[in-house]
Amino acid sequence: MEVGKVLVSPRRGRFVLTSTPYRTASLILTAHLTIDLSGMLRSNQVLVTVGTACTISAVGSTETYQALVAGSDDFFPLAAFDAGLVELDPSADTAAQGMRWAGGEHSGEPVKREDLVRLHGDSLRANSGIRHVPGVRELAPRVVTDIAAPLPHDLETGGLRRLAGLRFEDIRNSGLKDMHGLFQDDPLLSPSLQAQLFAYGALGALAALPRPLAELVPNPFGFRVASATAFGGMDALGQWLRPDAPLPERGVPKDTFAVRLAHSLGSHGPALVSTMLAPSYSISRVLKNPALRESLRSDDVGFMRVPQTPMTAVGACASSLIALADVAPQLLFDYPGFQKPQMVLLTAADAALQPRYGILEAFGGGALMTGEKLAAKNAAHADGSSRTVHDSLAPFDIDADGTVVGHGGSGLLVTTLEFALRNQLDITSIVVGWGQSAEAGGKAHFAGVGFGGENALVQALDMSYQAHGYGVEDFHYLAAHATGTRTNSKTDLGTAWAGLQGAAQRQQFHGSLPKLFVGTPKAVGDGHTMGETGLKAMAQAVQFVLGRPAPGVPTLRRLDPELAEMASHFHLQAAPSPGNTNGGALCVTQGFGGYNGAVALRAATPEALARYECDAHALASYLEAWPTIRAEREKRERVARRGAKLALAMVERHRWVGLD
Repeated sequence: MEVGKVLVSPRRGRFVLTSTPYRTASLILTAHLTIDLSGMLRSNQVLVTVGTACTISAVGSTETYQALVAGSDDFFPLAAFDAGLVELDPSADTAAQGMRWAGGEHSGEPVKREDLVRLHGDSLRANSGIRHVPGVRELAPRVVTDIAAPLPHDLETGGLRRLAGLRFEDIRNSGLKDMHGLFQDDPLLSPSLQAQLFAYGALGALAALPRPLAELVPNPFGFRVASATAFGGMDALGQWLRPDAPLPERGVPKDTFAVRLAHSLGSHGPALVSTMLAPSYSISRVLKNPALRESLRSDDVGFMRVPQTPMTAVGACASSLIALADVAPQLLFDYPGFQKPQMVLLTAADAALQPRYGILEAFGGGALMTGEKLAAKNAAHADGSSRTVHDSLAPFDIDADGTVVGHGGSGLLVTTLEFALRNQLDITSIVVGWGQSAEAGGKAHFAGVGFGGENALVQALDMSYQAHGYGVEDFHYLAAHATGTRTNSKTDLGTAWAGLQGAAQRQQFHGSLPKLFVGTPKAVGDGHTMGETGLKAMAQAVQFVLGRPAPGVPTLRRLDPELAEMASHFHLQAAPSPGNTNGGALCVTQGFGGYNGAVALRAATPEALARYECDAHALASYLEAWPTIRAEREKRERVARRGAKLALAMVERHRWVGLD
């Protein structure tokens, strides 16, 4: 790959970018560009994402999910890695190359993809995505359905701790050994599934960084975890919520430090992530020798070397985007004495099926997809076609008749353009707008489908237009909420269209609005991951502006005729979108009680970065190195996510030093 020369110089309020054209898989530089910077933002007023999101869901881990979206042959090898069946060679071009059995009598021996599929293909597919979950009605006799989207394979019964490196022996033998008491193997004292989801998604996102976080942000007080969840640690909560419940077979274990209570809090997972990264100081050692505490002092007199408090936003299904809307101004806010974070780790997780699938009773049969509904839909198809349980969540389709509850966790890094340029971090999108809104009253229900929620999208598009110069015509992809109910199908597109129209009027845009390509992670197999769903949608929006496959609506077969007029304003198809390296993407979520969130992303290109008032030398250096920066980041993420003990490996690399 030949890298072209780049020159960026300020000239009377303008930046002139000149380069010899070159091309990589992800980046294209054009020959000459002049942009008027009058009134444009400074680089410390622009937010960007760094790397791609690390995710885990019913489909599997990050790369497994992307392989399914793209229809890649790597899906089964990656799913087998999630299941602990095989080990992968992270340096190989494909997941199948260098694949070896992880256990059994053939442990360590090479395995071909065709043999893997022959032996395990059916079970890998059957035990992932949306599915009938065995034993649900025995655990919870009053539930209305056994269709759900829990984590695949064995990930809910120890497998996720294996993937993340969060088993007791993993922690006890690591630099975090003083924290081993928080990772006990006893089910009553182990981290809740929600906390595990937070740790995997959040810490896995750190793979995008080229140098340790502790070097990029030397003072931990410049770092903050911003999290989102709709529920608490439901499995831990279920352990003590009913004091009259039967005792465990082995009795109640000794719980000296109220671990069961801590694990039940929705704030515990984000706190666990922040604490694992913070400088480690053993309480017992410091109490015996208080002088050890002196090394915790920072160079900023009076402050200690600890991260900012983890932030937890609770806004039902819109929690993720509300968390972003709340923390974004903190990254940009200048006020005497205020210490804004230099980098934010945005994370979200929910495990609402815990404990014992009780939510499937609480939701009720009207809002959930059931086996009876699926059978009735299939019987009504005149052409004899039928849906399997895997594609039973069908937003915008005539078969849309209920959502499916799933589990998920995600993490994504957000910082300023100035910080990313200075530290040569791979900028994967520009966050050009965000918004939040409630809804009108007078509703006969509480499902978050009232009027006025479009304010969130109008606000995001206002920021995009007024601050960044991107109008409604500059967006091409909509990561829709798309729960799978017919009511939501109508309000989802209706709210998005109302927001686009409102923004167009404010921008005095009189042309035809572009037809946004609509996609949804839920229909790929995630189900509805509650408070996490907005961040998973944002993860797919980042993929879109990187020019990579992003979900369409894979379960769409027959458009709901009641949506015909509204759907005419959008592009709805089952196949994925190929992405757009010079495009824009919108994410919109709705939550029970009238919670609404929205975010607008634009592709990060040399032309886009040159719009902002940047340090000329920093920008020129960055643009020249960008192809290498991106290639190295992609390799780091691939190696980390296909390797062992992801979360623990990231903590050991990125945490701040304490008494180690």
